[in-house]
Amino acid sequence: MDDWGKVLDGIGGSTRRLKAGEALFRRGDEARAVFHVEQGRLRLARFGADGSAATLHVARAGSLFAEAALFASHYHCDAVAETESRVRAFPKAALLLYLRAHPDLNLAFSAYLAREVQRLRGRQEVMRLPGARDRVVAWLTQLGAAEEAITLDRPISVAAQEIGLTHEALYRTLAALVAEGKLERPDKRVFRLR
Repeated sequence: MDDWGKVLDGIGGSTRRLKAGEALFRRGDEARAVFHVEQGRLRLARFGADGSAATLHVARAGSLFAEAALFASHYHCDAVAETESRVRAFPKAALLLYLRAHPDLNLAFSAYLAREVQRLRGRQEVMRLPGARDRVVAWLTQLGAAEEAITLDRPISVAAQEIGLTHEALYRTLAALVAEGKLERPDKRVFRLR
């Protein structure tokens, strides 16, 4: 299933518009729904005692997020709109009933969740690499830039945060890879590893 928003349309749910910087939910709020981003982008993050933020996920248009709410009593992070956004909330009780009533859909949802776990584990592998160069090459490889040219669907500054680098470090590393002839970058957001 590619568009879970359409697949889950039969459940109903409510739509909410968010301004950039507005929170959809905060860590500790009661987990009542799973969300689909119809427009915009939301960052899911946890904040340390010192105020530092650890990005857990960036939900983009067309994606589901807060799936763990199905089996949790409270949200484990904050969800804040990075851009003006529109999200659809699918109440967890209704979603669980819907999945029980549709075994094929339940299996497809399980497969979707398994792919998400694989993607997150891949991101964790990238984050464990010690140097910026190794992180950037591994990240581009995971995106498919070793096989074909890829177009980044988000600003470089957002991508840098996702792999634990400052945007300056990511820019410098990309420029060094281009200068060495190991990366083609015909456009600001287009990449192909050589």
